[in-house]
Amino acid sequence: MPTPNQPAPQDEAALRKAATRRMLAILAIFAVLLAGALALFLREENRRTRLLAPESPSAPPEAGGVAPAAPAETTVPAPVPADVRPPAPAVLEDSRRMEEALEAYREASDYLRAQRPDLAERRLRDALAINPDMAGALRLLGIVCLQDGRLAESIGHFERSLQLEPLHPDALSNLAFAYFQAKNINVALELIDTCRRLHPDYVPALLQEGLIKLAVDPEAAIEALRAAAAAEPGNPGPRNNLAVALARTGDFEGARAQLMANIDANPDDFTALFNMAALNAKQTNATEAVSWLARAMRHIPPEQFRTYLLDEDFDPVRRSPEFADFLRTLDPALPPPPAVRP
Repeated sequence: MPTPNQPAPQDEAALRKAATRRMLAILAIFAVLLAGALALFLREENRRTRLLAPESPSAPPEAGGVAPAAPAETTVPAPVPADVRPPAPAVLEDSRRMEEALEAYREASDYLRAQRPDLAERRLRDALAINPDMAGALRLLGIVCLQDGRLAESIGHFERSLQLEPLHPDALSNLAFAYFQAKNINVALELIDTCRRLHPDYVPALLQEGLIKLAVDPEAAIEALRAAAAAEPGNPGPRNNLAVALARTGDFEGARAQLMANIDANPDDFTALFNMAALNAKQTNATEAVSWLARAMRHIPPEQFRTYLLDEDFDPVRRSPEFADFLRTLDPALPPPPAVRP
């Protein structure tokens, strides 16, 4: 017989059954929630996989297992309309602009190689309008202006490029030559000496140094021009200028050897042919001077060639009969030179 505080056996059994039912219900709800969360996780991972990388092939089923079902057809998300896309970040816009500047710079370089400085200048100015601090474009524009005789503008571009890339050898040597062309020899010499100290292996500066020093000290120019000729044996420029320097110091045979080396390599080298004529004129050999002049003028328009005949190197033979006859073949309307005094 149960005590007053002890439930009857049938009531105790009913309570245990009710507790068991509640526990099973809680476990079922938890299982449903867990399954839902897992499904959401797997669906999100599958979506990321489709967006970021192709799915890897499924592993073959184990022996006795059931092959997985074929994957459902992947649905490509519809593109976002352009009018609702967020604007591109500023950094991407800057990159596009820099790419445009670089393309203009490359085209300008191609135009310069094709000897179209007008088109090169246009594209260089396009590049600098986008990126005013493009040092390479400033250097190329300085060269274009230098070749065109706009010395002040050329100097400004080279100096600006050196502010952006200090001590750049190309800017230093060309700036020196621009000051040389502007008759500021002291600044030109200081700049080219600085360039040579900082960049002793920079070959173009050797030729620039030789040309600058040729105007003031041919003896000092010879060393630089010899080094330039040795560094670029296929380039006729250093040899032609070395011949001029040698002739100015009285070494006519050395000058002749340098010029003949260029003429042997290229019989149409106008500069070497003309310098050979001038060399013979300095030695008062009018016949040889006229012979080399006749060869040289085949490679240049007659109207342009006349200006070369004003070179003072031809003064020793200017009144000779051979030179007078040559002038008449060039232009029959020219009056004969004054009679040579005995």
